[in-house]
Amino acid sequence: MKSTSVKQFVALRAALLTEKAQLEARLNEICAGLETTVTVTAPPAPAPAQSAAPGRALRKKRPARIENALSLHEAVTKAVAAKPLTKPEILKGVDDLGYKFAASKPVMSLNTLLYTPGKFKKHPGGKWGPVKK
Repeated sequence: MKSTSVKQFVALRAALLTEKAQLEARLNEICAGLETTVTVTAPPAPAPAQSAAPGRALRKKRPARIENALSLHEAVTKAVAAKPLTKPEILKGVDDLGYKFAASKPVMSLNTLLYTPGKFKKHPGGKWGPVKK
């Protein structure tokens, strides 16, 4: 690091500390005028660093994982055990079993499961049933 960079950093830091002290003094004057007290203690925690590159949107936080007693595979297997069902019927059956989806489009999760080879068998009429082994 060049000495000019260090000098520049020190000068900027000193200017910021001076401005902070002035702002704290002004805040205390305002609070005194409003008859309230404010104590300025430790500086606030630094803002979290942005992980996205400039010009790119930050990712949304993932919602908390929903705890289900059954896996989706187990719930669908129970729903189609009696007879083959259509996707809306499977979703209703899974919902009746108490399975909760975190996804905004549950049918997409269901599609992933149904179209995975060896898991379920497609019947005529858009119905799905268990694979007989």
